[in-house]
Amino acid sequence: MAISIILLILTAYLLGSASSAILLCRLYYGEDIRNNGSGNPGATNVQRTYGWKMGVVVFFIDAMKG
Repeated sequence: MAISIILLILTAYLLGSASSAILLCRLYYGEDIRNNGSGNPGATNVQRTYGWKMGVVVFFIDAMKG
């Protein structure tokens, strides 16, 4: 039981620390979002740089992590 809790906590930490904006922009556009716009890897900068559809996707994934 204790091992399951530790693995759950570790998995949640690793998933929460992954930046969806950086991962998606590298996957779809081959660029690092931190080098564009404001330099912030967040949904607003993604929306300004790559359009509202990608911004909504990043926002949704980040909200689901919370």
